[in-house]
Amino acid sequence: MYPETLTTGHRGIWSHPEHQRTTQLVLVLHDAGSTPETVADHYFSHLPDGVTGLALQAGFEATFGHNWFTTSDHQHPSFPEVISAAHRVFDALDDDEYGNTSYTSVQVVGVGQGAALATTMLRVRPEALNAVVGVNGYVIDNPMLAALDASADANQAKSVLWIGTGEAEQRSADFSLHWLTTHTRVTEAETTSAITPFLAQNVS
Repeated sequence: MYPETLTTGHRGIWSHPEHQRTTQLVLVLHDAGSTPETVADHYFSHLPDGVTGLALQAGFEATFGHNWFTTSDHQHPSFPEVISAAHRVFDALDDDEYGNTSYTSVQVVGVGQGAALATTMLRVRPEALNAVVGVNGYVIDNPMLAALDASADANQAKSVLWIGTGEAEQRSADFSLHWLTTHTRVTEAETTSAITPFLAQNVS
């Protein structure tokens, strides 16, 4: 693993040294109270050949790591906080203030709270992402965030791999599945073995 503080100030862990990185990126977003090192250690091994992994550190300090949001409740009341977290990650990808990027493909693997952020990014700037993987995560239920949603045409909807390996809070799981089936082309799985073929399929 290759730690680096990006020019944008983000602290990240790369899967490859600089001279071996490609323009096909997979962002890996850790869970609440975790670290980019932990999530990189678990998920970089799932990256297909030819892609570059980047695990970013969240912005809020926690007891044992960092959080993306101040609450893990799927009904997050703070729209500004949610939007700010999404744009914070986009800032690490964009080459300029207009959202241009040198990456030819961007996919996101989010774990727990990181999956909530990944699906939020998909709602804010769907054109910026090729696909999303959520592991033991949830979709945020916020009325202002919902105002950004539009029922996507089946041919334009983004692919999402949704993996549940543990017990999920039922109300959160119900809302998440409803949102995913309405706005994405979702595939459900029970193990992380589905990640590598999914990512390989959605590289462009």
